[in-house]
Amino acid sequence: MTEISTTAHLRHPGALVGTVIAIGLAGSALALHAREGDPQFTLAQREAQPIAASALQELVLTSSDPRPGHRGRARAARCQGSAGGGGLGNPWSCVVRYPQPPSVRFSVTVRADRSIFGIAATRSGGRLTLSGCCVRD
Repeated sequence: MTEISTTAHLRHPGALVGTVIAIGLAGSALALHAREGDPQFTLAQREAQPIAASALQELVLTSSDPRPGHRGRARAARCQGSAGGGGLGNPWSCVVRYPQPPSVRFSVTVRADRSIFGIAATRSGGRLTLSGCCVRD
C-alpha cells in the first residue's frame, strides 16, 4: 500500500513570503500612481481645502475697474464668505476699492476649479462682472 502525504514540503519558504510582499508593493504603487493622474480626485482634494478670504482678496486685487469710463487696478479688497457655503465659502461678498470712488460690492462665486465669477449691480440697473483664475491654496 502506498502512503500519500497531505503536507507539502517547501524547500524555500522565504521565497513565497518575498513574492507575496513584492506583489503587494507593486499593487500599492500602481494604485497610488493611478490616483496621481486622476483629475477628479485632485479636484476633490482641492475642494476639501477651504478658501481663505486673504487668498480670494489677493486674486480680486488683480482686477481692473469694470465700470465704463473708469481705469485702474483695484487698490483694496475685503471679502467675506458665507457661513453655509462649505469649503468654497460661496457666495462671497467682496467690496473692492478702485482708484475712483465709489467702491463696488460684488457677489462672488468660487468655482470648483477655484476660478471666480462676480456680479455687481449698478445704480442705473446695469451689472458689472468680475472674473479670474485662480484662488491659491
